[in-house]
Amino acid sequence: MPTLPRRAAGIGITAVLAAVAAIVAVFILTGSSKAGEVNLTTAKLVPADAGFYLALNTDLSSSQWVAAFDLAERLGADDPENALKDEAFGMDWESEIAPFLGGNAAFFVRAVDVEAFNMEGGVIVKCKDAVKCSKVFVKQSGFEFEKETHEGVEYATSDGGLLMAVIDGHLVVTTDETSMHAVIDVHKGKAKSLASVDDFQKLRDELTKNFLAFVYLNTADLTGDFLLNDPVIRTALDQSGTADLVFKPMAMVMGAKAEGFEYAAASASDGGTAGPMLQPHTSKFAAVVPQNASVFISTNNLAKTWKDALANSRADIDKAIREEGTYRDLDEALRDAGRQVGLKSVEEIIELLEGESAIAGWFPNGSEESATGLMLFEVKDEAKARSVLDRVFTASAVGRPAKQTVNGVELTVIRDEDGEQLAYGITNGYAAVGALEAVTATIDRKENPLTDLGIYQRATAGQTLGTFAFFNLVELTRLTEGGVPPVLDEATKALEGLMLNAVEANGVARISGLMTVAK
Repeated sequence: MPTLPRRAAGIGITAVLAAVAAIVAVFILTGSSKAGEVNLTTAKLVPADAGFYLALNTDLSSSQWVAAFDLAERLGADDPENALKDEAFGMDWESEIAPFLGGNAAFFVRAVDVEAFNMEGGVIVKCKDAVKCSKVFVKQSGFEFEKETHEGVEYATSDGGLLMAVIDGHLVVTTDETSMHAVIDVHKGKAKSLASVDDFQKLRDELTKNFLAFVYLNTADLTGDFLLNDPVIRTALDQSGTADLVFKPMAMVMGAKAEGFEYAAASASDGGTAGPMLQPHTSKFAAVVPQNASVFISTNNLAKTWKDALANSRADIDKAIREEGTYRDLDEALRDAGRQVGLKSVEEIIELLEGESAIAGWFPNGSEESATGLMLFEVKDEAKARSVLDRVFTASAVGRPAKQTVNGVELTVIRDEDGEQLAYGITNGYAAVGALEAVTATIDRKENPLTDLGIYQRATAGQTLGTFAFFNLVELTRLTEGGVPPVLDEATKALEGLMLNAVEANGVARISGLMTVAK
């Protein structure tokens, strides 16, 4: 039998390895909704120096897969179980697929050669029947295998460049002998496993342990001809202040639950310069804006984040501005921008944003043309805030600003060059600035707030919020003139809300997302 090039074998890891991942992702069996964490037995065999680890939940009777199947039906799939089962890639379910579904399957990478488009690593699958799995792999690969041993453990090498072993109920397939020996050394207790690495354990504990897929990435451990190992790239990351974020380990989970599909990520970095914006907070403005707000974005401590960013990189920023040629430094650029809106410097506005700041937008008539919105921010010094806003409004007005009272709050109202009416008002320790219609609706409080909206409640339930964005998909997917195209409506009518969140707590920065699906 002719020998396949090693590169081709490494890229594909044969049809079986691709099939295992694909089948796990599509064959969802109904059954009892068995909750509980995924036992990552594969991580106990993966070498500690692995820079990339992707694990899949292969317990198809688990609550995750049952929920995913239910969500697929709610999004318009017609009997997806049988439809997908009919597309079995020419393989028999009972004899060639079911043996692989033993709880979890993982793909890991120890080294990357970008130039040769090759890698060192492999796949480890916890099998229901490891012997059957090995036979299926041999059959599907089409390779010829010869037996070898390392540390008393038997494995097989192939004429296609792949190696295979059955270890402790797991099928192990690697692209290189070094990785196979490393897995065996871990199994024999002669080397540490990924599961024993402190950062892996910390991030694993930080995220939910019940998921469809789990990813761990530590770019610092990926050796070989790897892009981030390039000295120029490393220097650039160091100078930009982002090296800590890039090279610190991170983990991600993707899963499903009754409300919808969810995603979460955590980093061993504390967020760096962006740390102040990621501090946990309860949004007071979500309880102020009307519940028809289609977009709501909230953050924290912008003034401190700005101050910290300048402290870390002011010289680099000034140098870049001078090289551009328009201004001598950042201060001159900020002063020029400020003069255009009646201020000494744009920093006068930034300095006001000491607490929560938020942006909200909505579409009163259900059309893009009716879009309205406003910005809200906490006010610690009302006199200072009024001074800044009065000067901005006076500089932007066509004619003189007017006064208007809404719900006992005095508004300053102007008409800008485009004929739009803008307003600001300060009440209850916050400022509302934006379209007159939006400011009036927010301060008047005649409508229920966003926090009363069921879609918002389901999208935020159980989450610790830092900087976050909420999107009402029910409203946003129907803004196109003429409505949603019929081909998309079956799925989009089930979409409810999308929540994206970034938060730092206990020295770990987390990013998460949840898309809720209507029942």
